[in-house]
Amino acid sequence: MRTLLLALTVLTCIQAACTSEDETSRNNAGLDQPGKADLTSSTNGQQGLLLDHDFGVIPHGEQRTHEFELDLSLLGTPHVPLRVHLECSCGTAELVMRKPNGAERHIDGTGYEHNLPTEGERAILRITLDTRKKEARDLKSTISRGYILLQPLDDATGMARQRWTFVVRFAIDAPVVLQPYAELDFASISQSMRGELMTTLRGDENHPELEFLSVSTTDASLTAKLVPDGEQTMLRAFCMPGAMGNHRGLILIETNLPDYTIAIEAKWKVVPDLEATPISKVSFRTPFDQAQEPGAEVRQSILVIDHNRHRSPEFLVRSVVDANGRDVSHCFETKLTPVPTEERRQRLSVRYLGGLMNGNNPPTQTPRTFRGQIILAKPEEDIVEGDDPTLPILLVVFPSKQP
Repeated sequence: MRTLLLALTVLTCIQAACTSEDETSRNNAGLDQPGKADLTSSTNGQQGLLLDHDFGVIPHGEQRTHEFELDLSLLGTPHVPLRVHLECSCGTAELVMRKPNGAERHIDGTGYEHNLPTEGERAILRITLDTRKKEARDLKSTISRGYILLQPLDDATGMARQRWTFVVRFAIDAPVVLQPYAELDFASISQSMRGELMTTLRGDENHPELEFLSVSTTDASLTAKLVPDGEQTMLRAFCMPGAMGNHRGLILIETNLPDYTIAIEAKWKVVPDLEATPISKVSFRTPFDQAQEPGAEVRQSILVIDHNRHRSPEFLVRSVVDANGRDVSHCFETKLTPVPTEERRQRLSVRYLGGLMNGNNPPTQTPRTFRGQIILAKPEEDIVEGDDPTLPILLVVFPSKQP
């Protein structure tokens, strides 16, 4: 029991030190075993259960691979490795069975005997770190954790699965300094606008002669150019919106270092010029035979925005119509008010004034749900020839009895 408590204490200390080196803990035993004790009791006193490797400092742009040979006999009873998980975004991990001649086979993720090593085979955990998936900036020594999921061979339900913990340590040395951005986020770009961001590049103290030779992109919506600026180089990036939705691309900068290309991730979201949030719909419930009290509109509102900065952010209500296009503006009070913290947003609020019963339903008939639209438009000074943008807002009113 004392051995078990010691092993669990060591593992807890390692997990708490997620960003610092602890040389004395690297060869200690440990096993992450949620909910089960039989695996631990069968391996008390065994060493090497906690897998730990230090990749050291990796130059940015390079890859490193390390292999752990798994001694499954340390687990006592036969355990079948199912899959492996690694938390590091720049790393990959895989499990293979390797024959003496070097041939490898992958496991299929099931707990059957054919996924155990056969005679002469070795179980291998292969971990690869690719720093090209990280931003081009220095990264101090860090720890990334993972685990191998295993299932006892005699466990038909999978309820006794265990986790075999491993840890990898690494740091990244980037030869370039990017300020203020190592990645570019254009945020929301409307269909009629162009996004532009700038950042500077220079070699670090160990690479003062670093030169930036050419630039290209992986997306036709992205363009970029390099502009010399004294002892540094300015990168000017432009984004032209395309299809609606979220987008990502890379800006690739060739340097005079052999085989070193800087990859700067760019992301953006294309949105319509005129947008309503959270949705382009106002809906509420009220009796149809009377007007709502003043103040009810506070609960019946949405935000509207014009992303096109070439014109004013103001909207106006052009019309309020029912499903057949008939004017029902006399039945509703609509207000557009600025949002103090959002310069281009306005709040559209709606209050029912009564009148939907008139001529629509016989006195004894239950009113139907009203469905119509509020048509928002731009002021006359923002309208140019051939461009009269409108934003339709669905208006839904459900009938309710008088309280």
